[in-house]
Amino acid sequence: MKHASTLRRVGAALLTLAMLPPAAAMAQGKTFRLTIASSHPTTLPWVGLMSTVFVPEVTKRVEALGKGYRVQWQEAYGGQLYKMNATLTSVEQGVTDIGWVFHNLEAAKMPLAQFGTVTPFTTDDIRVILDVANELNETMPALRAEWERNNTVFLGATGVDTYHLFTKAPVKAYADIAGRRISAPGSIGLWLRGSNAVAIDGSLTSYYTDIQTGVSDGVISIATGILPNRIYEVAPYVTTVGIGGLYIGGIAINKDTWDGLPPEVQQIVKDVGKEYSRVLGETLMERYEAALTQMAELGAAQNPPVAITPLPPQEREAWIRTMPNLAADWVKANGRQGAAAKDIVIAYMNALRKRGVTPARNWDQEL
Repeated sequence: MKHASTLRRVGAALLTLAMLPPAAAMAQGKTFRLTIASSHPTTLPWVGLMSTVFVPEVTKRVEALGKGYRVQWQEAYGGQLYKMNATLTSVEQGVTDIGWVFHNLEAAKMPLAQFGTVTPFTTDDIRVILDVANELNETMPALRAEWERNNTVFLGATGVDTYHLFTKAPVKAYADIAGRRISAPGSIGLWLRGSNAVAIDGSLTSYYTDIQTGVSDGVISIATGILPNRIYEVAPYVTTVGIGGLYIGGIAINKDTWDGLPPEVQQIVKDVGKEYSRVLGETLMERYEAALTQMAELGAAQNPPVAITPLPPQEREAWIRTMPNLAADWVKANGRQGAAAKDIVIAYMNALRKRGVTPARNWDQEL
């Protein structure tokens, strides 16, 4: 009797499994082992939140499904697995399952993702920019396809607070940067076109040494990045320009890894990607002013001390108007994808206006 009862229980269990879809039967109680990584350190907000928001929130929501799923994470930030020149290929090739992709250094493989770079001086509110970037990446086929061509799935936009000048010598007028070597990563160097300054490639991890050794005379960068990297020590003259916040990339998942996740887990990963992006926007806005204040305090005793001064409005306007037509040039440079690029610029600018932004230059109206 006992043997028969056992057989009945086993038979019932097998019947239940047989009635489930094959993937669901295999996934019951499954542990998903995922690596998440970045080329940059967790001191930077968009990296730190990968560990403090994205990882725990995905873990919690997956376990809350009640299907016995678990996520086992391996976290590798600060260039442990790859450096800044391999953020896209490392996710594409599965060096990491999920990673931060710095698309500003991937213009050749992700040309359409550069739309924010060619539309500067729009808004300092990074929350708005990230909201728009997430919307466009989900609704515009050309942008989605760009991630898919690189064997990745977009999860959530990342960006940075508004850009300013940090230099070894004072900048009182737009003309003062003429002839100077200014560090600017990848396509951000476009913002110096028309200024007669020389754009030097680099990143937050190289700026300090570049300025210290004379490779560059300063940098176009962000307060929340300059502060933790102490770049104000070698570039103490902070000229607030307000070039605008910028969509610089996003967290993405390897497509093969994505395809191996059950649909309900995929949805969680997508949802948390957008939540991570929202929290990042709020965090950047909070940290921006604090970063400038702390920079001034920490640099008060150095020689020369940190000096924070705004670029006069007329000089900022000169910078805006002296820039060539970056957006139109970019549309033409995209060749066969020019029509898609034009649609993206128009959609981006209209989405900003819909959210109450008044751009300093209407790039879409100059296409």
